[in-house]
Amino acid sequence: MNRTNLNLFVLFLFFGVYFGLDQLLFASVHSKMTSLLHNRTLGHMSTYGLSLLPLFIGALLLHPKDQDSLISKSGLNGSFISGLAIGALATLPMFIGYAFKFSLIKEPDFNSLMINTVSAGFFEELIFRAYFFGLVYRYTRLGFIPAILATSFVFALLHLYQSQDPVELALIFTTTFLGSVLFGWLYTEWRFNLWVPIALHILMNLAWMLFNVDDTAAGNWYANIFRFLTIAIVITLTVIKAKRMHGGLQVNRKTLWRKS
Repeated sequence: MNRTNLNLFVLFLFFGVYFGLDQLLFASVHSKMTSLLHNRTLGHMSTYGLSLLPLFIGALLLHPKDQDSLISKSGLNGSFISGLAIGALATLPMFIGYAFKFSLIKEPDFNSLMINTVSAGFFEELIFRAYFFGLVYRYTRLGFIPAILATSFVFALLHLYQSQDPVELALIFTTTFLGSVLFGWLYTEWRFNLWVPIALHILMNLAWMLFNVDDTAAGNWYANIFRFLTIAIVITLTVIKAKRMHGGLQVNRKTLWRKS
């Protein structure tokens, strides 16, 4: 078995172990950790941390002779300040636009805000962008398209709990699928600085939750105008950065399907 096939086997095996344990045990472990720590946010984050153990093992098994640490493999060694600055600048249209149209939530639940912004943004990017997409793309010869498709499909499926209406489900799936592709592309173009998609994910979720925008990820037309402006800004910033750096865009015709 060659290196690419071996790495793919390891990555998908341990992601499968993580996913199975997450579906079977997350709710019960979360309940116990919340009770133990007397805080729903800490219980949620600590449960997520425990659930990542199979992914840590899978990442450690990649290229056992190289010097990459888990931090560098994930992209958490990238610039936090850069990621925060890019995320803050890009999401300005959402915060400003929603402030004019929608009212602030009257009684914000701190735990819900933290779980659905900081915890969701950090751990979902760590799992789906850094591990499921990032390690497949970085440690195998698969190109961007095959590496991102499986990730985005699973990521979108996991958001379908938000509705029972078929049309709305289709919108939610499409929105989250394309969002996953965008975050994967940003992660790649910013030289695997995971703080870029993390900051964008957290701040987009925060704008969505601080105001009475919508109950699902699909959103209404007004909300999506400003979400699309945010996307346009972050894409523009990324392209400008790529043009100024030697080598240009990382995702190109040479890396779309299979890397040489």
